[in-house]
Amino acid sequence: MHGVIFTSLRDFVGAAHGPEAVEQVFGNDVYLLSEAYDDEQLVGLVGRACEVTGADPDDLLHEFGVFTAERTFTRLYPAFFAIAPSAREFLLTVETRIHELVRATIPKARPPELGVTERGEDGVLIVYSSPRRLCVLLRGLTEGTARHYGETSSIEEETCMRHGHDACRFAVRFSAVTPSA
Repeated sequence: MHGVIFTSLRDFVGAAHGPEAVEQVFGNDVYLLSEAYDDEQLVGLVGRACEVTGADPDDLLHEFGVFTAERTFTRLYPAFFAIAPSAREFLLTVETRIHELVRATIPKARPPELGVTERGEDGVLIVYSSPRRLCVLLRGLTEGTARHYGETSSIEEETCMRHGHDACRFAVRFSAVTPSA
């Protein structure tokens, strides 16, 4: 898994639970943005984060996904977000612009296979396939991306690998956030 995920997890644990939690979860371990790491390392860190914080694993992964899209990815890769005018347009380019680049520059990173296609004027269909089965994280990443663009997302998971399907299929609709009066 790409080192940026590990770096973002450290930042998320610190922002949500403080520096003591970071120390308890990560100890002296350092993860570099330019490297790839075994999936089992992430699984172990998420497990420790849940033990330390008392969080449910799915809740932690979802909130981590929101944080990663809204804060980490937008800070580290602003150009990718700047060229897309909306969450929908951004997600339509993730596989070709981002995942292909990751595969070419960090061969061991193995990002998931994402098929993102248009669904109506305000939505997309995301087909996610990965042996990691981190669909809860993907749901958070999608929500965080929408937040970055000042939008809300409505996400319906039509199929799920964790329930025996071959892939997770998410029907996503986006709408602009309306200012409260």
